[in-house]
Amino acid sequence: MFEQIVRRRMRDDNRVRLQGDTHVTGYLTDEAAETVTGVSCVENGDSRELAADLVVDATGRTSRTPDWLDDHGYESPSAEEVSVDLAYTTAVVERPPEAHRVVTLAPAAPDPRGGTAVPIEDDRWIVTLFGLHGEHAPTDPEGFEAYADNLSEPDIAQILLNHSYATDEIQKYPFPASLRRRYEQLDRFPDGLAFTGDAVASFNPIYGRGMSVAALDAMQLHSVLADGERSGLALDFFDGVAEVVDTAWRMAVGSDFDFDRTSGTKPTGTDLFNRYTAAVMEATHSDPVVAEQFYRVMRMEQPPTKLLRPQIAARVTARSVLGL
Repeated sequence: MFEQIVRRRMRDDNRVRLQGDTHVTGYLTDEAAETVTGVSCVENGDSRELAADLVVDATGRTSRTPDWLDDHGYESPSAEEVSVDLAYTTAVVERPPEAHRVVTLAPAAPDPRGGTAVPIEDDRWIVTLFGLHGEHAPTDPEGFEAYADNLSEPDIAQILLNHSYATDEIQKYPFPASLRRRYEQLDRFPDGLAFTGDAVASFNPIYGRGMSVAALDAMQLHSVLADGERSGLALDFFDGVAEVVDTAWRMAVGSDFDFDRTSGTKPTGTDLFNRYTAAVMEATHSDPVVAEQFYRVMRMEQPPTKLLRPQIAARVTARSVLGL
């Protein structure tokens, strides 16, 4: 439903043209390849060119632009990767109209398994079971339900036991590693080109960071475009996006490093922050003030530093140390 509403809004905006059945094959540039001027593409089997003042690469983690930069005399960005060997397995389940609660069971070391049940349209739940480092839920109903039975709490297993599947298929999606490309470290970059979303950073999906980061990327792009200066726009944009990604990356990757088998570049201070975050999460069960601040950070409405404010830290400490 969310995707349909966004697409409908775009379709009804007369400033926007959606062009389906089209595959981009490369960039158009000036003679010196210093400015991207559009894209070459195949539309319904026919080759054509589209001119553009600005091209935004939103092709995701498989973006071929780093190779294009190499081929045209530019330095390609360095990359950081954090391997988690995740897979998430999803089924759609019938839901009583009056049932609106969301169930979230996050992996907590040493148990790498978790799951969610989220109410969606047409009186259904979307139930997702996930696991890191090879702990992957099966796609047959019996195996899917057995995996849910072994989670830390029984809520999701009860939903599967008491409600029918709404579709015949249970889908599995692998996610081997989080990936971040450090475009902000480049000194030279062609004008007329920028990136967004997973083309810059692709996060472990169980933390729900992807769409939030893409939306904040869009706000940053709006900001640099509003300045009116197109020369060097991408480098200014990348600097702003780096600040957005830093927050999401530290939270997502930091949580992954709770597990000993996670490998890759660990952000500085991760272990200390993880210990404090664990105390914060414990406090959320009984302290609504801490809970509200925690959820604002998780939704990326506010930075993680808000959890370190004296009034929050004092409440967390009182519960974790003094047991209040």
